[in-house]
Amino acid sequence: MCFRVFLPLLLGLWFVSPALSSEVVWYDSVRHRAIPVKIYFPQTTAPAPVILFSHGIGSSIDNCAYLADAWTAHGFVCVLVQHPGCDENIWKGKIRVLNEFRGAFEQNWNGRTRAEDLRFVLNCIEQLVQSHPQFAARMDMERVGVGGIDLGALAALLLAGQVPPDYGYSLYDPRVKAVLALSPPVRPMNISFREVYRPITAPTLFITGTNDDGVVGQTKATQRRIPFDAMVQNQRYLITLEGGGHRMYGGRVVSVLGGRNSEKFQTAIVRSSTVFWRAFLHGDPAAMQVMNTHGWSSLVGVQASIERRSSQVATKSGSGVNNEIGL
Repeated sequence: MCFRVFLPLLLGLWFVSPALSSEVVWYDSVRHRAIPVKIYFPQTTAPAPVILFSHGIGSSIDNCAYLADAWTAHGFVCVLVQHPGCDENIWKGKIRVLNEFRGAFEQNWNGRTRAEDLRFVLNCIEQLVQSHPQFAARMDMERVGVGGIDLGALAALLLAGQVPPDYGYSLYDPRVKAVLALSPPVRPMNISFREVYRPITAPTLFITGTNDDGVVGQTKATQRRIPFDAMVQNQRYLITLEGGGHRMYGGRVVSVLGGRNSEKFQTAIVRSSTVFWRAFLHGDPAAMQVMNTHGWSSLVGVQASIERRSSQVATKSGSGVNNEIGL
């Protein structure tokens, strides 16, 4: 059951403009967790696909607004989810920031709490759609995508069917139709990676960088591709941005752990992910054509390796020019 905090505000703002964002807090009475959520609505009169997004450790619903702004502009409802216990509150006002990050990572390494947060938010959205016609007219729950950064990427993959790192019950949710995994963490398990990722059948886009070593986790840049290589039953894509590091995904100009995020990498992430969502949630044939031709390389806009696989067939992209997507 969802206890809706600030729902009257959300309902009231809906009638001001079809293009807006609004923050709500949904309370999970079963797990006793208050989940902050920020919802972005596109300028469209037809039911739009819905994208849930899970931030990286130490972040919030505000840190990846650049992604939500871009996706909303292309006709998606975007739902940014904040995770208590590994959000920005773990470091604000603290002296030993890195220690706080490490502690939060060790408490949330299995991604289970985050995945359950995402599933809870999906349930709340379904309740909105079922009980309020104005939401039913704008949100298409038959076309749901889930994405995230690092532990958020793990949560998205868990909803898509990945065997949980703690070997507990499956978190698979059949409502998930496509997955975006930015810098997914990889943890050694007692079964093969092939078995860990075999259950995932939803189309999946992975984005990483050649310098994408974990800051507090143990995953190295070269290991970020393991899920892509181990999957066997879905269409999947891997973009490796040359020079991209682990701090490039967040929305801050300066990371709380030091270093700078690069605008060029974030632009590449926006362009790559938008084409993916349009292909697999909108069913846009032009977007699908770009993803399966050399045009994607030019669209990304930075030096990158782009790999595609369907079952066991692998290809790599070259260079090319495409003007159909308009990003």
